[in-house]
Amino acid sequence: MTAAASHPPLGPFDDPVCGCCGQQLPQANLTELGKTPGVFICGRCARWAARRLHTWTGLHLPRLRWPALLRARAHRAHTPMSAAIPILPVRDLQRTEAFYRRIGLQATFHHPDYLIMRAGPVELHFGREPDPVPASCYVDCDDARRLWKDFHARAIEGLGEVEDFDYGMREFVLTDPDRNRLRFGSTITQP
Repeated sequence: MTAAASHPPLGPFDDPVCGCCGQQLPQANLTELGKTPGVFICGRCARWAARRLHTWTGLHLPRLRWPALLRARAHRAHTPMSAAIPILPVRDLQRTEAFYRRIGLQATFHHPDYLIMRAGPVELHFGREPDPVPASCYVDCDDARRLWKDFHARAIEGLGEVEDFDYGMREFVLTDPDRNRLRFGSTITQP
């Protein structure tokens, strides 16, 4: 099926939107993704994607995650919500900050009962509670095995084993001092 058959042609006043950020731009300022007809990406998002690649071999986007991610971000422009950020309950914010600094997060906000830490686009919030009930969250990463090896080499406490799952993901669990579980995962692209 051709792109013209699967997607109606754009009219003279119908500018396409970037499938990544949702910004509506003239078609001249967007590039149509070769293997996904009808999905466009702006130069800013293309540069962002290129910076996230570890080796520059052209814009190679993993097959399993990117089409869904692009569709999800395109729909985001039509909703007032833009992100979901977990608030993990903890007993001691200083101990929590020290633990998460060891895995690469930096504190961006301090309050006596609240802490925000981030590493690139990943943001975690922590709320101080006297008797915290453990929670969990999922952290998408580029290469779970490489990240696991890095954590293992630095003797990070609470590190589980890395596993490959039949649903196409490679994952491991990291348990923090308050028993919160972070599941790190990436699409399996190599054995």
